[in-house]
Amino acid sequence: MISRFSVLLAIIVLGTLPLSVSAATLTSARTVVVSEPVSENLYVAGSDVTLAAPLGGDLVASGATLSVSSSVAGDALLGGGTITVRKAVAGDVRAVGGEILVDGTIGGDLMAIAGTITASTTATDMHLLGATVRVSGSGGKVMVYGADVYLSGLLQGDVTVTASDKVFIAEGTQITGSLKYDAPQQVVVPASAVIAGGVTYTGSSAFLPTNEEAKRFAIAGAGVLLVVRILAIVIAAGVVVGLFPQLALMVVERTLRRTPRKSSLFALLGFATVVATPVLIMLLLISFVGFALAVLLAALYVLLLMLAYLYAGLIAGAALSRALFKKDRITWRTAVLGTVALYMVSSVPVLGPLVVCVLTSAALGALIAIAYRAGFSRSDPPEEDILQ
Repeated sequence: MISRFSVLLAIIVLGTLPLSVSAATLTSARTVVVSEPVSENLYVAGSDVTLAAPLGGDLVASGATLSVSSSVAGDALLGGGTITVRKAVAGDVRAVGGEILVDGTIGGDLMAIAGTITASTTATDMHLLGATVRVSGSGGKVMVYGADVYLSGLLQGDVTVTASDKVFIAEGTQITGSLKYDAPQQVVVPASAVIAGGVTYTGSSAFLPTNEEAKRFAIAGAGVLLVVRILAIVIAAGVVVGLFPQLALMVVERTLRRTPRKSSLFALLGFATVVATPVLIMLLLISFVGFALAVLLAALYVLLLMLAYLYAGLIAGAALSRALFKKDRITWRTAVLGTVALYMVSSVPVLGPLVVCVLTSAALGALIAIAYRAGFSRSDPPEEDILQ
């Protein structure tokens, strides 16, 4: 199993493998036809790309339609919708696309990912991943991951196939090595086919992970999801505070630098908004006239809750910064610190959710008060206007 995942990982990152860039020609246009020989590396992008003249170096190309119709002296890194390689490539070929056809001579390895792959070449090592994969010629070992896999022609080496549906072997197929495959059903080997190293069927059980593997996958997936979630919240908090520093300062001023009584009033205002708004939305929904207003109010409600949670992290960060570092300045770093701390606190049973609820309600109340002051207060408002 380890070797399979290693190969799959190698295929996925094939596009990151380096090519020589000592000398290069760069071309970009909607339609690109390279009709003159190029002695150095070629980097080309376009809607329709065709290499019609010999290339003396490496080829890096992308396009909706990509055709290699002339020889390449180096490696080829290709990406596009439809990719066709009909001429010799002296080095390795790495391709990612919707449909890939390779029937030219390849001096090195072939690695490809596509919906449909058709390969008949002399590549010394093939790693193919696709929905439908057809291999009718190779110069070395072949490893295929696909739904439907078709084998034919002369395959000079061991062949390893993992198929989620079926494996087909054509009449007259010759495999100089062994054939090892996983599939739901056993393959029918024609009498005219020759497989020198024999056939090994490992069954379809390999598709289902063991209980231990399932646990490891679940733990790894949960860990990745947790990291991504934390990073998303941290980045969002930093961006909000960085873009609107004055609003961030006003929120902190209203929740941390006021008396406990006024701070608690902000929390009560925010909590009341959280409880009352869904009721108001439901009442508007049952009335035909208020349906559009209910939808708009629901969107605004969700947005306010998201902002309130981000500003709750800012409040926590400001409190920690003042308590630990004796700093009053509010920056995006303050929001990041508080968001991480708030996320960690939220995992504590009972107390954690309570702290998050109080800080989020306080932040929401402060945002509502600020919005009210900005939209409805007079030019010279009284000192005690709306939870000032």
